[in-house]
Amino acid sequence: MTENRKDDARWKATFSDPGAAPQAPLFRPLPSDPRCSLCSAPFRAPFGPVLGALGFGQMKRYPQLCNMCFNLMSRKRGGAEVEITVLFADVRGSTGIAEQQSAAEFSQLLSGFYALATEAVQAETGVIDKFLGDGVMALFFPSFTQRMDAARAVEAARRILAGTELPVGAGVNTGPAFTGFLGPSDQVAAFSALGDAVNVASRVEGLTKDHGVDVLISETTWDQLGDARRGRRLAAESIRGRKEPVVLYALDDDAPA
Repeated sequence: MTENRKDDARWKATFSDPGAAPQAPLFRPLPSDPRCSLCSAPFRAPFGPVLGALGFGQMKRYPQLCNMCFNLMSRKRGGAEVEITVLFADVRGSTGIAEQQSAAEFSQLLSGFYALATEAVQAETGVIDKFLGDGVMALFFPSFTQRMDAARAVEAARRILAGTELPVGAGVNTGPAFTGFLGPSDQVAAFSALGDAVNVASRVEGLTKDHGVDVLISETTWDQLGDARRGRRLAAESIRGRKEPVVLYALDDDAPA
């Protein structure tokens, strides 16, 4: 039982606390950014190449992490319930779009959307959880975002909308979820999240078309934006399968904060 509590505490710190790894105090004073979100190992000169040779080089799959931290998580897969921000972005009317194109053309179109979404999410220090046919699910952890997960997720949504000519809706929600590095083997293990926060984000995205807006965020996300809040409050919406309604906000850069 004691060991389980220790594991739970370690995973909570992994996803909640920037620089949670034991070696972070040693690496943090070394220049320069960017650096591993967990151990603070710098990826650039002068010390990045040296640490890279020791196994702390920047990962390609998850550029927020060094290879050493990733390998440690892959050996000790697990997770804990933490508060994160979840983003869903979906191409609207994809069935109609696919009908007007060949399968190869439609596949190329979605591949471009996936690439754009991945770039936007990674630029805001989020991680791609999965691609969902014509959509994407992304996770923003407080540890990876320097506790700016809500703001980073909202900005990623804006980046996606600004970078595509496709009709896209995006929903963002902040809340507790079982968050972890999960999978049956090293080859398929990845970051993922389960629970109410994920379900609400998906439902919020689905409501964008009903409200005639491109991006909707939940009140829990809105509350974390602080001075960056710009938009308007909408009515509370009932979420299928959930007792409590969710208050929604539509982002609008021209609206008063």
